[in-house]
Amino acid sequence: MSSNNEAFMGYFNDIESFFNKEYKPDRGKSYYSFYELVDNAARYDSYVKRVRDDFQILGDLRNFLSHGNQSDLVLVNEAALNMIKSIHEQLLKPKTTFDIKSNDVKFFKETTPLPAVLETIRNTDLTQFPIKDGNGKVIGLLTENGITHWLSQYAHEASISIAGTLARDILVLDENKNNFAFIKKDATIYEAEAQFDNQKIDALLVTDSGKNTENLLGIITRFDLVEV
Repeated sequence: MSSNNEAFMGYFNDIESFFNKEYKPDRGKSYYSFYELVDNAARYDSYVKRVRDDFQILGDLRNFLSHGNQSDLVLVNEAALNMIKSIHEQLLKPKTTFDIKSNDVKFFKETTPLPAVLETIRNTDLTQFPIKDGNGKVIGLLTENGITHWLSQYAHEASISIAGTLARDILVLDENKNNFAFIKKDATIYEAEAQFDNQKIDALLVTDSGKNTENLLGIITRFDLVEV
């Protein structure tokens, strides 16, 4: 057997073992085919669901390699080896939210004056700011949307003072203030992707175990996932 064939089988066996450990169906059988394992894994793992057709190809190729009378007729090329190597890495060692989070996250207290928020926007590229109450709990996500709405509502009122306006005053008018959720730092990027899709949010706030009471470690936007 060629070195490519041996490497392919090594990666494949790792993947099949992973599926048997993590996604083996509970149907009372002692053995499930690779295709059955893939079908079941695709129900829970967004990455498996996305590359399901590739797993079909890999399973077919493994079947050829594992039959003695056919294995000598099959030679795994570099494209097939690179495919299974990439899948092996992304399935068994996926990046986590901690790996891709933006460390440049800035939060404000609900009592922070608007000028301080505007100064941060002016000096950085940030446009989303978690707002915390007096107990350190995030009560909303302040965005440019909220600031724009506040300005449009009070632009013609001479009595309104920007210096006297607080972050919580802006948050009330921000249509996107609830477009966030929490996620634990060791969640995979595929779990993050699923959370974005299922909850229709704009940002994920990363903490140790995904709780609002914990320190913020970073923030993830949809754009961060696209770049991965």
